[in-house]
Amino acid sequence: MCSSDLRMNIKPLRDKLIVKPEPRLKSNIDLSQMEETDSIGTVVAAGDEAINQGVNIGDRVLFGHLAREYKDEYLKFEELNLDGERHLKMSWQDIAAILEEV
Repeated sequence: MCSSDLRMNIKPLRDKLIVKPEPRLKSNIDLSQMEETDSIGTVVAAGDEAINQGVNIGDRVLFGHLAREYKDEYLKFEELNLDGERHLKMSWQDIAAILEEV
């Protein structure tokens, strides 16, 4: 069995989340001129502390961009490739908002 045949189950520890980002839509806006770009994704796994803070599996969440300098603790995440798909590892504190349908 080659490694590409393996499926993963992942359980983040403590305050960590695994988020599957939604694809960005192409636009004519020059994002390089913006200081920070928000992103949306779905929580696919959550540690116990994140769940205790009100973030649940299946929540659509709003988060910021990848921090270019790690001097600041605000809105950081790490990209992961799980089962051949792009995911993000972040802390519940990196979530700006939980999106709720009205």
